[in-house]
Order: sequence, then C-alpha cells, then structure tokens
Amino acid sequence: MAKINHDLRNMLTSAQIASERMAASGDPQVARALPRLERALGRAITLASNVLSFGKSDEPAPDKHPTPLRAALEAAAEDAGLSREGVWLDAAIDPGATVNADAEQLHRILVNLLRNAREAITGGEAGRAAGRIAASLRREAGYSVLRLADDGPGLPERARANLFQPFAGSARRGGAGLGLAIARELAQGHGGDLVLIETGPAGTVFDLRLPGS
Repeated sequence: MAKINHDLRNMLTSAQIASERMAASGDPQVARALPRLERALGRAITLASNVLSFGKSDEPAPDKHPTPLRAALEAAAEDAGLSREGVWLDAAIDPGATVNADAEQLHRILVNLLRNAREAITGGEAGRAAGRIAASLRREAGYSVLRLADDGPGLPERARANLFQPFAGSARRGGAGLGLAIARELAQGHGGDLVLIETGPAGTVFDLRLPGS
C-alpha cells in the first residue's frame, strides 16, 4: 500500500499543479495544461482500478515498444515540476532516438528520478532555487543507457547506504524512500537496471539501463 500511495501522490501532485495553473491563468496556457491534468488523473484512476481488481500491487510485465526518449523525458520533466525558471532539463538527445520500453512504466521511472533530483537541488539548508539535470543517451553491449546527472549537493551518507531499500533510502526528511526503489524495480522488470554512478558536492549521476539499442 505504501508503494501504491507513493505513486498516487506523484500523479495527484501533478494534477494539483496543473489545476493551480489553470485557476490562476486566463490565457491560452489553460488549454495547454488541460491534457497534463487529464493524463495525471488517468494514471491515478488506472492504478487504483488495478489495485481494486487484483488486490495487490505486483507490477505487470512491461509491454515494450520503441518509445521516443526525448519526448518521454520532456513529459516526465513537466510532471516532476521542472521548469526553465527553476530546475530545468538539459536533454542532449536526438528527438528521433528511441528505447525499448513500456511507455507508462518508463514515465514512472523518469518522474521519480527527475523529482528526486529536483528536490535534492532545492531542498535542505543549502537548497537553491535553480539548477540543471543533464540527460544523455548512449548504446553499449546491447543496452540503451540513459544518464541523468544533476548539479545538486550530492546524496548524504545515510541515504547512500540504503539507496534502493524501501523506507530506508530517503535523503529528504519526511520521505518514504520509495521513489528509487520503485524506479529500480521497474527497470529490472524490463531486464535492465538503475545504478548510482557517482555522488558528491558536484552532483549525482544515475544510469538507467534498458535492453535493446
């Protein structure tokens, strides 16, 4: 249930952000925000319906198809609260590049990673109002590898020790430590993995590895 609640919170937070934007705006941005609201609510309803139907939160096997990665990153960045005025996504990825993935599960992975990076940059005593998350793609040994590198303060030692452990790996006070655990579980369900490459005062780097190139 904690896993379900975590994903639902992410989805409904996206819906709330979009609703607030609509309430405060009388210009054409309202029309552009509506699809985002509909997507977020649709994901929440689908997840809740699956839980009611099956009584468990086991992830279905991924339905993998060639998925445009840059478009997936941009949609996830919006839902994770990234913006040009704050923490922004620098995606050095060809718009035509694809990865072999379940589009819905990939979205959940990316939202969790980008939201974690944004919170790392803006949270805490040394938090900043703005920052950068760089995304790049490479192909190696039958895998597509997405690298996400932020310019935040790095992960604290207490978070590194249990990084992918539910309820134990949160770097944020009040966090459940589920975001990275869920993202890694979904990556491994694809036959890939999510790996911490480095972390320190210059920032944190994760590699998301997905089979296929």
